[in-house]
Amino acid sequence: MESHPLFLSPALPTEVLWYIIHCCTFPTTLVVCSSRVEFLSSLAQDIQHCRDQRDPHEPPVDGTPKKREENWEATGHQHEDEGHRHLSPPQPPDAHKAARAAQLLAAPLYQVAIARHIRIVFIPTVSHLRAFLSVFSAEEDSKISAPPLTEVVHGPSQKAAAAPPLLLIYGFLHVHRDTSEWSVQGMSSTASVFVETAKRVAFQAVVVEPRTWEDDGGQVHAEEMLADMMPVLSGSSRRTGPDLEGSGWTGRTVDVRRVLGRWFRFQPGDWETPSVADFEH
Repeated sequence: MESHPLFLSPALPTEVLWYIIHCCTFPTTLVVCSSRVEFLSSLAQDIQHCRDQRDPHEPPVDGTPKKREENWEATGHQHEDEGHRHLSPPQPPDAHKAARAAQLLAAPLYQVAIARHIRIVFIPTVSHLRAFLSVFSAEEDSKISAPPLTEVVHGPSQKAAAAPPLLLIYGFLHVHRDTSEWSVQGMSSTASVFVETAKRVAFQAVVVEPRTWEDDGGQVHAEEMLADMMPVLSGSSRRTGPDLEGSGWTGRTVDVRRVLGRWFRFQPGDWETPSVADFEH
C-alpha cells in the first residue's frame, strides 16, 4: 500500500530521535539538513533544557504514549481510592519531552540495539540534498546492516512495525531558506526529486522542520511557518527601502503551504499535543 508524503509539525532534535527509534522500521533513513556539529550542538542544548525542566523528585516515565496513559490511569485510580483528593492529572507537555530526553540518555539495551541500525546522513546544502536523493538506494550500498529478525515489537504499537520505512528530511524548509533556492521553483524541484525517490525505493517521504525551546516557549506555530512567502522564480531579489518587513520580494509571491500542498499532506507528529490538531490539512 502506497503511503502519501507527509509534512509533520516541527520537532525538537530529541523528539525526532525518539520517534525514529520507537516508531519507525528498518531501513528508515534520517536526512539532517545541517552539519553534524550543528545538529549535535542543538541536540545537546535540547537535552540540557529537558534536564532543567524535569522535576528531580519525579520518577522515570515510560516514553511510549500507551504506557504513559496506563500509568496516568493507574495513578489516578490509586489516588481516588485514597479519598478523591489527590488525583494526579497527566503530566504537562514539557514533562513528556523531558521524560523522552531522559530515556534517550538512559539508553536501555533495546534502544541501543535499534540505534545501531538507523541510517543518519548530514547534508547542509540544497545541491547536496538533491544529489543524495537522486542516487539514494534502500539497502544495497548501505553500511548499516539490517537488525536480526525478532517477534518482539518495541514501540507504541505493532501497527508501526508494519508501516513502510521512512525517508525523513529534518530541515527541508530550513536548508532552502535564505538561499537562491527559496522560491516556488527551487522548492518544487527538490520536493519532486524527494517524492519520486521515496516512491522508487518504497519508502514514505516525511518532512519535519526543526524547532527550539525558545520558539514560543517550546511550541512553534506551524501555521505561521507555512504562511511564509516566497517568490515564484529562483534568484529573485528583495525590495530595498526603509520598510523590509513582510515578504519584501520583487514580483509575485506564494505562501509555503500552497507550494508544499502539491506534494505533501500536513499532519501533527506523534510528539505533538492535541492543541495543534488543526495543523492537519
